Amino acid sequence: VVNAPLSRFTEAVRSIKLAIDQNPTGSSNQVIGFTSALPNEGKTTIAASLAQLLGHSGKKAIIVDCDLRNPSLSAGLAPKATHGIIEVANGTRTLEESIWRDPRTNLALLPAVQRQALIHTSEILSATAISKLFDQLRQSYDYIIVDLPPLSPLVDVRVTAPLIDCYVLVVEWGRTKIDVVQHALRTAPTISDSLIGAILNKTDMKAMIR
Repeated sequence: VVNAPLSRFTEAVRSIKLAIDQNPTGSSNQVIGFTSALPNEGKTTIAASLAQLLGHSGKKAIIVDCDLRNPSLSAGLAPKATHGIIEVANGTRTLEESIWRDPRTNLALLPAVQRQALIHTSEILSATAISKLFDQLRQSYDYIIVDLPPLSPLVDVRVTAPLIDCYVLVVEWGRTKIDVVQHALRTAPTISDSLIGAILNKTDMKAMIR
């Protein structure tokens, strides 16, 4: 998105922004959650790309790492972060001192710092403190992009429904089976009801012609 703004990939990311902005219900799509049926389908890369596109277009955007058990977004963009969303939620740090900015794109990031294996991540995400944090973010940013865990095997995404306006489902083209995606959405009806679309990621363009 940053290095090749006219690429086919970037144009696909622009189509995600268009789907977010052209909401037929007329309600706000300020907080956008990215999830997938399975791990490693590329949702984090897509979420970060959209956040960078929004920031590059002059919008005030922040990306929040809510994949608390596997915070790969934070590991990639803010590997030296010592505090983040968990510390803000438990009151040991303020939001302002926990936000990181990419010096190249000025992308704002609220990381998740993994000091130890977290067990009760769904309780953390459903806590009142997280709800208040998102209320605070809504007042400060035009778009809040949320990198969520996959739908399977965790229940974490289901508890985020009160926080998220709409969801985007990332599906790895040619690998993730249709019935796996259908099962993941059937077990999370609140997510599927708020889904604005699916991204076919890692697409083999030559094979797709066939």
